[in-house]
Amino acid sequence: MKKILLLFLFLLFPSIVNAYVDYDITDYLIDATILDNGDLSVKELIVLDGSFNGYVRDLVYKNSNLIESDSFSNNAIYNAKGINNVKVYANTLEEEPSFNTLNEVFLPLTRAYFDSEAVNTNYVESSIQNGKSYKMYYKANNEMVGFLLNYTIDDAVVIHNDVAELYWTFIGDGFEDAINNLQIKVHLPGEDTSEMFRVWAHGDIAGLINKTDNKTVLATMKSLKRNSPVDLRITFDKNLILDKTTLNKTNKEALNAILEVENKRALVREEEIKKAKFIYNLVSVISTIFFVTLIIWWIYVYFKYDREYKSDFTNKYNREFILDYNVEVVDYLMKGTITPNAMAASILNLIYKKNIKVEETGQDKKKKDYTFTLVNRDNVNDTEDVLLDFLFETVGSNNQFTSVELDKYAKGSRTYNTFQSKYNNWLNCVRKDGEQCNFYEKNGKPIIVGIFVLLIGILISFAVIYYHVNFILSYLVFPLSLVYLIYSLMLKRRTKKGNEDYVRWKAFKRFLEDFGSFETKELPAISLWERYLVYATVFGLAKEVEEAMNTKIHEFGEFNNEYVYYPSWVDIHIANTINSLVTNSINGANTASARAAGPTNSSGFGGGFSSGGGFGGGGGGGHGF
Repeated sequence: MKKILLLFLFLLFPSIVNAYVDYDITDYLIDATILDNGDLSVKELIVLDGSFNGYVRDLVYKNSNLIESDSFSNNAIYNAKGINNVKVYANTLEEEPSFNTLNEVFLPLTRAYFDSEAVNTNYVESSIQNGKSYKMYYKANNEMVGFLLNYTIDDAVVIHNDVAELYWTFIGDGFEDAINNLQIKVHLPGEDTSEMFRVWAHGDIAGLINKTDNKTVLATMKSLKRNSPVDLRITFDKNLILDKTTLNKTNKEALNAILEVENKRALVREEEIKKAKFIYNLVSVISTIFFVTLIIWWIYVYFKYDREYKSDFTNKYNREFILDYNVEVVDYLMKGTITPNAMAASILNLIYKKNIKVEETGQDKKKKDYTFTLVNRDNVNDTEDVLLDFLFETVGSNNQFTSVELDKYAKGSRTYNTFQSKYNNWLNCVRKDGEQCNFYEKNGKPIIVGIFVLLIGILISFAVIYYHVNFILSYLVFPLSLVYLIYSLMLKRRTKKGNEDYVRWKAFKRFLEDFGSFETKELPAISLWERYLVYATVFGLAKEVEEAMNTKIHEFGEFNNEYVYYPSWVDIHIANTINSLVTNSINGANTASARAAGPTNSSGFGGGFSSGGGFGGGGGGGHGF
């Protein structure tokens, strides 16, 4: 979702292209060594893949959440004394990183003292509470870059009477990014084969910690959510620490007390694992049931509400008119909406019925003008009456208008608004006529179920994200439910009568498309051709059919020397002319409206992690910029 949001912002605000930040932390590798004086020498590699300007890493040596107490869980004694010897590097990486990468040669970043002075390959050090912050400038565009920090934590080890202990928060709760492939390796000052060498880790229960040999600990986690602290606790032979003069000391026998604390945490972890498994299984089962049920329901909806009725008409062509409704209503039946073709066809139909007379009046051969005259309103219905008022009273006057006047009225800065209003009023009339014909079924049940399904899908998806349920069907629940809702909203099945008419009109359209390929003797009487042109217009075939008719009329003349009925429309190509005029006028009005609106402002010994990390010393966070 973050990437989608950033993409929208990028499209809406092109000026932020230079500030575009989109990355993932693909790897976070920490290699820490406990020195024989109790300090902790740390190398950490933060690998970003994407586009960014740099990264900020906060290094903290003191956890302000810890308190002075006798506890071995959240005791302030685990805080260190400071952080020193910080060195900052960066490099573009070509291969997948590993711990060996930490020893490769990186580009040292040069210190700048103020952000205003910093440029690429600089870093700025600033003081924060209980530590320091390092803002590292290294710009990348769809690249993989590693930020390497080397530093020493002073007096990180605590000395007890029986053991030495490192209890350190390597990832603090202020870390603002999710981390993939987190690996933390800690080395003792020397080998420890005693029972004192124990390891624990706290944070996400999905993590693992184990001893790889007698002096090394490795903690791993495939995925860590943002703001999720991770700490490691290691006890070992205190004789490995040679210089204890400056270290924190408890003067207590600590190992058994630490084991007691960690055993309690282990019990909590076991309960959390049981809970996590239960939730995982529950969400997986619910997801599976949901998925299968939705697919079955979807199939049912298709057959019940979507699949069209079988038509009784099976012929390839149909030459007969359906006289139950006007030509503009055919557009509503065929497309489920009304296009400019419908208005052009309605005007042509009024010309065919002798309600309107049209004459070519323009003198300019390149740009012809046509005058439309209202002859009468005989046998016009209410919707046609609305259209006549629009054309002859709003656009024109004295029962006349010209094609030039219509075009200017539609695009005029003072009249486009009225044009759109009158046109929309006519559209609503046609839509009501179409609805009264009962072409489409009204089925609200699939939509209601779709809304309910989407809500369930959202709840399941939240559970999947929150509880880290890595089950493939669970990831498909939300997109599938969303697709189903969209599908249900788009459902528009025709009634049996509507589909019967649809199939017949489709065959009629096919007849018009192939008009020119018929033998002249197979064609209907020329006296019907004018009406065929009306329907050719609503189907968007005016130009093709007019051209075919022109050709066929000349063929008729060759075979018959007597008088041949010759439709005047064909001669002046009025069908195609009206269709172009109406379409250009409507588009012109929409363009004028958009222009007037202006631009839009948008500008232990190993095992799993225990929960509840962040009680060791240190911490710190990080984020990209």
